[in-house]
Amino acid sequence: MTGTPPASTPAARTRGGGLRQASAPRPVAASLRLLRGAAPWKATAYLAGHVLLGPPMFALCTVTLVVTFALNITMLGLPLLLVAAAVLRGCAHIERMRVRLVAEPVQAAYRTVEPTGLLAAVKARWSDPATLRDVACLVVLFVPLLLLDALALALWVTTLALILVPTWYWAVPDGSAIVVLRVDTLPAACLAALAACLLALVTVHAVVGAAKLHSTVVRYVLGPRADPLAEAKRLLAEPGPLARPGLSESTTSHPGG
Repeated sequence: MTGTPPASTPAARTRGGGLRQASAPRPVAASLRLLRGAAPWKATAYLAGHVLLGPPMFALCTVTLVVTFALNITMLGLPLLLVAAAVLRGCAHIERMRVRLVAEPVQAAYRTVEPTGLLAAVKARWSDPATLRDVACLVVLFVPLLLLDALALALWVTTLALILVPTWYWAVPDGSAIVVLRVDTLPAACLAALAACLLALVTVHAVVGAAKLHSTVVRYVLGPRADPLAEAKRLLAEPGPLARPGLSESTTSHPGG
């Protein structure tokens, strides 16, 4: 008689979704892999860069735009419009370059302006949709992006500080109040560090996700615009089947000719 077959695994007993679920990575394992990589630290540098550089660039662009358009009633406003466009492009270029920390670099998509005079240059630059998108990214979206970055950084940096709390809790005169736990002894500090290690499994996704969202917004707003009809234009530009040399010769030749 044959022996009893070995008990099948849960993945073997289930079909469809069960097999896929068994082969999918566990959330904890995915978080640990993320923590072991460089993505959280690159995301931290990217978000911190915007927290530090974003407010000065926002102030510079806003003041330049306000002063320029206030003086636009005089002839002095015309050259200042060129200066304002140059300031916006310079700050936007910094934002594109910073994306390299977490993703592929973003290419600029400005129109080529020929030097045909002051008025024509001003009109060409300020009728360029890319200039208006610079204003949208650097001025209009500044506050939402800053809040996103600051919140993600606060969660991540707080988690890191709690992980290291056994090394610095003693430096606080009356102990460190963390949520409802007062850390003034080494066991309490170790308990807080253990809880922070578990919290890091969640906050690491927050900081990496915030950096990804920020870079996606920058790529969409400051990057080149994709032509939705590009594929159709490519097909129309290609030679059709009647343009093939062999086919055209066969259709124009006659039997016995």
